[in-house]
Amino acid sequence: MLARIKARDVRLLTRNGHDWSSKVPHLVEALRSIGVASAWLDGEIVVLSERGVPSFQALQNAFGGRDLEEIVFYAFDLPYVAGRDLRAEPLRLRRELLEELVERAADPRIRFSEAFAAPPSALISSACKLGLEGIMAKRLSSPYSSRRTDNWVKIKCAQRQEFIIVGYTHPAGSRSSFGALLLAVNDDRGGLRYAGSVGTGFDDRTLTNIMRQLTPLEQSDTPLSFGSPSSRKSIRWVDPKLICEVSFSEWTAGGHVRHATFRGIRSDKPARDISRESSVAASQVAIRSLLTCQRQAQAPGLSAANAWDHSPTQNALLTLRLA
Repeated sequence: MLARIKARDVRLLTRNGHDWSSKVPHLVEALRSIGVASAWLDGEIVVLSERGVPSFQALQNAFGGRDLEEIVFYAFDLPYVAGRDLRAEPLRLRRELLEELVERAADPRIRFSEAFAAPPSALISSACKLGLEGIMAKRLSSPYSSRRTDNWVKIKCAQRQEFIIVGYTHPAGSRSSFGALLLAVNDDRGGLRYAGSVGTGFDDRTLTNIMRQLTPLEQSDTPLSFGSPSSRKSIRWVDPKLICEVSFSEWTAGGHVRHATFRGIRSDKPARDISRESSVAASQVAIRSLLTCQRQAQAPGLSAANAWDHSPTQNALLTLRLA
């Protein structure tokens, strides 16, 4: 989420350029309290669970139930401020200026995303023990980029990614709305490939909200080009427009997710951008990060201890600091 401030005009934009300002008016007012003539703050909006852990599902419920006041904005980068373009400046400088800027906010719902200079293995161990998604590792000398580059690495506790919803099964027993969501990803050859299903991670309100979105998308034909569920009994196909985020233990040899858990609906990504993601083991990332730190430490004024800036991912922003 990018917060653009120009005097009293404040806008919150998604990565696809959608204006969400009207959805979070309390954050618009909170950002105005910074009192800067102009600035762009890159960050994430989150909702903390009862345990103090940012929860993607709680964020979805906040929008669905209109509990908007619970949503807070964590700022982690500053590409532009006071008429100056900072995108070519090193991350270290941008974050120093950002921290000073956030301290001026009169509303506590505008927060600075803390960073930790520590070995990746120690940070990922702590994040996983706290039940968080993982951490982000960013090179302190890197310029700003709105796209993924090798200057930052996402280290996950478990596999997690977005999927396209292509259908659902009818509910059984006491379950309402639907039984499981059928998932797919874009295949390299074009068309959609079946990727399994997810039937856990829903509460009653989530089931109702998702079903309300699925109903107008129903269609008679399968949208899949490759693969299919083992049984097509009690399946309803839908137009593949809705995206959900799912965590899972592993990919099977047949290209399906195992032990999948629903995490939330994503409205900030188009279906065309959803494909199977390749993961890297945390131990491999830790080794690569260490080697990078050692190489950078050879430069004057830079040590291996501060060559990388390790900050939590969206679902791990505040909790590590509190712990």
